[in-house]
Amino acid sequence: MKKVVVCTGVLIFCGLLAACSGGGSAVSTSIKVTMTDFQFTPNSFTVPAGQKINFTAANNGGVEHSFVIMKLGYQVNANFSDQDKKNVYWEQTSIPVGQTVNATFTAPSEPGQYQIVCAVPGHIEAGMVAKLTVVKAK
Repeated sequence: MKKVVVCTGVLIFCGLLAACSGGGSAVSTSIKVTMTDFQFTPNSFTVPAGQKINFTAANNGGVEHSFVIMKLGYQVNANFSDQDKKNVYWEQTSIPVGQTVNATFTAPSEPGQYQIVCAVPGHIEAGMVAKLTVVKAK
């Protein structure tokens, strides 16, 4: 009987943790991200199409970072270059070490998956990428 109670308690606790963590999958008009070397946490965001988005980024890493949303269907696969700049949907450049930046932008009007990258040289190659899922606004 004690094993059943303990197992049930563990399952409930794990379920609560999963519900609270969200993982960036819930639709929101806010993006809050922490940057470290070399990742975005969380690394997945879901926003409603065409809505104003409040953006907050904290750089807890040891080097400067950026947050660049690419246009729908465009992927940066290597070092961010001048060629990639014309395919940027929105960007927050130069987020200094130890700083928090706040901004707003309008989410893309077209639903789909958008790539997010850090455009600082070498950061994409180190795995500093994320995704933005834009869903039809309700």
